[in-house]
Amino acid sequence: MSKEEFLEDLKKVLPLIEKSEKITLVHHNDADGLSSGAILKAALERAGHEVENVPIERVHPLIVKRIFELYDNLILFCDLGSRAAPEIARINNGKNYVVIIDHHLPSKVDDPKVFNFSTEFYGVSGEKDISAASAAYLFANLLGDNRDLAYLGVIGAIGDSHHRFGSLVSVNREVLEEAVKAGQVEVLKKDGKEEYFLTVFGERLPISKFAKNLTVLGAVGYYLDGPEIGIEMCLKGPNEKSEKKLEELNRIKREKFEKALEKLSSGGLIQTKYVQWFHVHDDFEPMGVKVIGEFCMEIRTREFIDPNKYIAGFQNMPPRVPKLGKFDWNIAKLSMRVPPSLEERILSKEMPGLAWLLPEAAKRVGGDIDACHDYAAATTVDVGKEERLIEELNKLVDEKVRN
Repeated sequence: MSKEEFLEDLKKVLPLIEKSEKITLVHHNDADGLSSGAILKAALERAGHEVENVPIERVHPLIVKRIFELYDNLILFCDLGSRAAPEIARINNGKNYVVIIDHHLPSKVDDPKVFNFSTEFYGVSGEKDISAASAAYLFANLLGDNRDLAYLGVIGAIGDSHHRFGSLVSVNREVLEEAVKAGQVEVLKKDGKEEYFLTVFGERLPISKFAKNLTVLGAVGYYLDGPEIGIEMCLKGPNEKSEKKLEELNRIKREKFEKALEKLSSGGLIQTKYVQWFHVHDDFEPMGVKVIGEFCMEIRTREFIDPNKYIAGFQNMPPRVPKLGKFDWNIAKLSMRVPPSLEERILSKEMPGLAWLLPEAAKRVGGDIDACHDYAAATTVDVGKEERLIEELNKLVDEKVRN
């Protein structure tokens, strides 16, 4: 399988896209998700479609149900949905056409109205070879000439840390080369690694910082209009509005993270055999639940972290989702990350990666299952089941290590 076969299969849904006057674009709210959303929104609007973009944090069954209740047209998921495709098909029940463009580990679905295009089906790794934004860029160029959006594929790849081994590779590399050729991106080699800079907006901007700012807008600012400002920043560059919003959101994030760090460093981190975990409950409000993963990433090298254990953080899900309304639920989001030394052990197959581990554990406690990577993963569970989920994670690691 290959990128070329991925593209050939994507072409099969072009007639469906062409016939759809209105399209609902559902995408993730981190840097890769916002970059993907910006690419597809721009490309679809250029092709004459009316696009309503809906940034979401999780593909939770109740969220999916609400989407199909509110939108009676083609639904396009990007940067999420491929693992949850069978659940999406069940909830849709033949109502809408659904197209999923993703780079996470997928589940096969047998439904004539649900098209699940994860690059993983085609042997193109979503861990390092292709970001969701790069996949969206490939699709955008099937809709028309959208090569001026190549730089967004690079931003998505950097946002998902696909350069963590020194440089972008495979399909991400191809998209990078197109962006460089178009004068949108510059590459600087330093100490055996590459650094990437945006030049498309006139000034020279480090892409790592731009991507980090996107995630702040989308995650910290999820309930404060951040995703819309982020997509605008993707397409038009930073401006006074985005800079003002970033200043506000970074202040909120800093204050909330500092308080959480105080608690963890003074004994608030619970140690189990393979997992070290904590729960912030509602302490991170008004930030979105994507930030619990950002916080786990930020603490993974702290002195109070065991370098050989998985990191797990819980945060309560607010009962409101932007554009979708209120929900009657009592659930907690779990995000997991790994310290650098454990990441190496996962890479060598000595320890199981999160892409397998967390979905398997989530199944045992009724958690939702969707986008997971080996080094970063998430789920949601009913409040009260948090400790049981940690127990299942430990059991699964034990089983895997013994075998």
